[in-house]
Amino acid sequence: MTYGSAWAAPVISVWVALSDTGGAHAETAAALRADVEQALPGRIDWRVAHWSQFGRAEPGPQWVVAVGTAAQRSMQGLFAGDAPPPLLAILVPRLAFERIADQRRLRGGSLSAVFLDQPPPRQLELIRLALPAVRNVGVLVGAESKGHTPALERAAKERGMQLLISMVGQNGLFPALQSLLTDAEVMLALPDPEVFNSQTAANILTAAYRRQVALVGFSPAYVKAGALLALYSTPAQVGARGGELLRLALSGKPLPPPQWPREFTVSINQDVARSLGLVLNELQLGEQLRLRDRP
Repeated sequence: MTYGSAWAAPVISVWVALSDTGGAHAETAAALRADVEQALPGRIDWRVAHWSQFGRAEPGPQWVVAVGTAAQRSMQGLFAGDAPPPLLAILVPRLAFERIADQRRLRGGSLSAVFLDQPPPRQLELIRLALPAVRNVGVLVGAESKGHTPALERAAKERGMQLLISMVGQNGLFPALQSLLTDAEVMLALPDPEVFNSQTAANILTAAYRRQVALVGFSPAYVKAGALLALYSTPAQVGARGGELLRLALSGKPLPPPQWPREFTVSINQDVARSLGLVLNELQLGEQLRLRDRP
């Protein structure tokens, strides 16, 4: 037996539970694994599957990663007893994470997250950089997204802007939208499926465009559909950040608090920009935003 094999580091068991086995969830999990494997080749015994494929088997995992909200909820329930393995949730909206998070585990430092959505200061700073003359920023909110408004209002105030909030209530989406478009100079879309979904997005974009109100979206699909800008983190960016946090924790460092994604992407619809008389550069805007985003 060589010294190397005698003192080989133990293999660490990590379960990666997916909310969906394809698309963004699979891409996020692949980026996480790639980041960890680059630093710890051969050290991890991975088990990657849909959340429904996991059960309380012995021996259990030493670490659990949940990709998406459904996987987070399932893994918290699966390991609801004493001394559960640490859990890192990634690609989860902040409000959804906070709504279902096990508070005891959060306080104890055995639960953390990398969110899917963007921090309000980053969103408002992008608007300030791209549209420096804008003062009135409109947001449509529903039951899911109204929790975002206090932080957005603070971020807007810090930049000399006013946040105009229109609540989608019993009267439906479009009365709230028409009221908002009366005074808003730009609209910031929030990831609330009650407000922005496949049935409503095109009509919202059309109504905003007719009023010459630019819309800032939260995914590249919105830019393709007619939004002026979008600010988002790709699945690969979220997964790589999750891998970084997992690596640090595996090396003995404390699991950090839940956090926003560090890396992000800015996309521009140049046709819409030209129609609004704007000259915008994706790379330049992204770099300017990164400089202001650094702690």
